[in-house]
Amino acid sequence: MTLEQVLSEISSLTPSEQLKIAQVIWDRLPDDFGIDLSPAQQAELDRRWTEYKKDPSSALNLEEFRERIRVARGK
Repeated sequence: MTLEQVLSEISSLTPSEQLKIAQVIWDRLPDDFGIDLSPAQQAELDRRWTEYKKDPSSALNLEEFRERIRVARGK
């Protein structure tokens, strides 16, 4: 089966089934896969981490994050 055929089959599944497949694939990747960051990306992550450590209340918890996404989507 070609990659195109696999993707075609996956696209016919429900979003929940597609997410389950994505999770299984993600879980099978090596722990160090795809973590090469550019210097600019690393600097931005460092900046955000420093900002968070100064004021942890500036971060959203999961429920707040989901609510912002829900509102942004107009749901």
